[in-house]
Amino acid sequence: MDFFTAIDTRYSYRGSYTTEKISRENIERILTAAIAAPQGMHIHTNKFVAVTDEKLIAELGEVIKMRGARTAPLVLVLLTEDKNTPINFEVENYCASAENIQLAATALGYATVWTDGILRTPKMNDGVRRVLNIPQKYTIRAVMPIGVPENPKGPLEKSSIDELVVFDKF
Repeated sequence: MDFFTAIDTRYSYRGSYTTEKISRENIERILTAAIAAPQGMHIHTNKFVAVTDEKLIAELGEVIKMRGARTAPLVLVLLTEDKNTPINFEVENYCASAENIQLAATALGYATVWTDGILRTPKMNDGVRRVLNIPQKYTIRAVMPIGVPENPKGPLEKSSIDELVVFDKF
């Protein structure tokens, strides 16, 4: 799939996934796209946990309470680490990686959703940390289940250039 088709067809999928596995090659392609995302001051603050073990995925699903987190063949957990830089780009870095993950997954025929808001609750955050044994030095930023959607929905209508862009000045 070409780049612009991936952008046009990408959507947030919150449903269940089929039992189809994702090849190690495609997992690495998705992770390579995540790592290739722009990083502020070229300081990589991201770390990724690629969860493929069915028991761990089931445990994560119990913590997160999302159909996709229980049924996806791959769950990526995006972490950041404060590198004590003059300007902290942790949020920007992980966001750029999350977008690349979404586009790479779409280009490979998978669906995903960028889930971060629920991780701001201590119960869910602590649960994910416990299940995956994530050291305290990392901030858990997002959980992204990835797989073949059981009931694909397709993208919502997107805003137009005319609605959101002003050329030159107001």
